[in-house]
Amino acid sequence: MQGNKGLEVSNCSYNSPRISSEIPDCSMPLTFDHYNYCSLGCTYCFAYFFKTNNPAIKDHDLKSVNTTNLIAALKGKAKNAHGKLFYKHFYKRKFLLHWGGLADPFCNFEKKNQIGLPLLHTLGELNYPTLFSFKGDAIFEKPYMEVFEKYADQRNFAFQVSIITWDAELAKVTEIGVPSPQRRIDAIRELSTMGYWTILRLRPYIIGITDKHIETLLKKALDAGVNAVSMEFFAMDGRANIGMKTRYDWLAKILHVEGGAKGLQKHFHALSPSERGGYMRLNRLVKEPYVKTVYKFCVDNGLIFACSDPDFKELNMSGSCCGMPDKYPPNKLLENWTRNQLTYHLKEARKKYHRTGEKAKLLFGEVYGDESYFDERKLSQDHPSVVGMDCSSRVNLTQRLILQRQWNNLRSPANPRNYLHGQVMPINELDKDGNLIFEYSPSEYEKYWGDEGIDLSI
Repeated sequence: MQGNKGLEVSNCSYNSPRISSEIPDCSMPLTFDHYNYCSLGCTYCFAYFFKTNNPAIKDHDLKSVNTTNLIAALKGKAKNAHGKLFYKHFYKRKFLLHWGGLADPFCNFEKKNQIGLPLLHTLGELNYPTLFSFKGDAIFEKPYMEVFEKYADQRNFAFQVSIITWDAELAKVTEIGVPSPQRRIDAIRELSTMGYWTILRLRPYIIGITDKHIETLLKKALDAGVNAVSMEFFAMDGRANIGMKTRYDWLAKILHVEGGAKGLQKHFHALSPSERGGYMRLNRLVKEPYVKTVYKFCVDNGLIFACSDPDFKELNMSGSCCGMPDKYPPNKLLENWTRNQLTYHLKEARKKYHRTGEKAKLLFGEVYGDESYFDERKLSQDHPSVVGMDCSSRVNLTQRLILQRQWNNLRSPANPRNYLHGQVMPINELDKDGNLIFEYSPSEYEKYWGDEGIDLSI
């Protein structure tokens, strides 16, 4: 098959479903891309930064998932060990599939090749719960819309549409080759009209771009029938390569930051907590007014507010930072995402505090529970490990052990105290297994937001 710009597409198992690296606080660890690259050129693209800095990704040829093998695995007829493993832990129980983690499901590659189309038909036939995260407009093509119209009454699909600004000209220079914000709002409207759950994905929220027209964008999404808003702020990777520098230079120019990539990096370094490591996330005080605007809009208009950013993650109105509902009567399978992660328990702790005044404790065993995939050794082997770890330790490593080490290491950027920047704090007590116990620690903003009449108990 011919891909975008004449690229040859090989149908292989290169990009089959995987466990998300954001598993500590992710409600949907089963993530999937059916191409190894995306045809869209966003200056802020996390996937581009991740892939160009990953020494394991050396092949620049465009590849797609082997749809025949994946469809067989979804039906319990896997032809390989990987498919059998994922059927055991995910497909058999119809665990929510997140399609669009490091590539776009409906970008130009898909418009040209339609490799995802047979899989769409299968997911509909199986009533398999799926969340699509996208910007591309291949979704408007007739074959795709026919699938979504066919299964509209079933409502096993949900859609997260990424838009970072309402300004079409600003979007054009920030997101190269991406359909206009207006076109993406049309996608929300069409899918909402069919009865599907739709989410405005304000990710990344770029201060200096997104905030300029945020009120208009929120109102347009509301008018289009959106059910939830999910936000996360742009964070800058401390690592560098030529491709990243070029994109950062361009982004700095759009944001009117002097000094190009170096100037942008200096800005983020000055305003980001050092305990979070080289991935520079702006601090809570910088983000607060922007979060307040979006949260209050959601409260006032009956929308679910969701926050993937570790700062203000406590404000999630569901346990899914992507904006999936805790309860969904039209198709309960869309509720089938894990509660065994930090986002859900932090949300519950915030609600408890603002309803009762009690500070909830977070215990490792209660947060991560008994999810079977945490203890499957094979599922931990594709994640980075500590340099110098001996072979036997590496082979016997599980996701649960990785999570436990992060939980108990107060020097780790992934430790709950550091990752959530003090929203939970360790207390002078250990659980029965010797793990640290954390307690909800309300931030100052919670008091004065409450004094202003903003409901924090939702």
